[in-house]
Amino acid sequence: MQEKVMSLSKSADLIQDGMLLAAGGNAMHRNPTLFSLELATRPVKNLKLCAAAIGIAGDILVATHQVDTAYFGFFGLENEAGLAPGMRRAMEKDGSCRAIEGS
Repeated sequence: MQEKVMSLSKSADLIQDGMLLAAGGNAMHRNPTLFSLELATRPVKNLKLCAAAIGIAGDILVATHQVDTAYFGFFGLENEAGLAPGMRRAMEKDGSCRAIEGS
């Protein structure tokens, strides 16, 4: 049987421009934050991000201008921290990310 576990570095190497990434977790809990930090060191761009409640992991990728479209039900950092600052800046001020909100 082939080994399916790999390092963060190797997994980030698999991501290419324009890919759709689905993220698990819920806002501030169980997010792939370390993966997002690793991916933020890569020159990938035009990613599409999809999650029910995108949180800090998605905010990292939006803030680094690697995501051009985000599909979500909620994009924030819960009651403690409010709206995700990277998302808010990218979607309201510089227009680098398009928001597709669903339910």
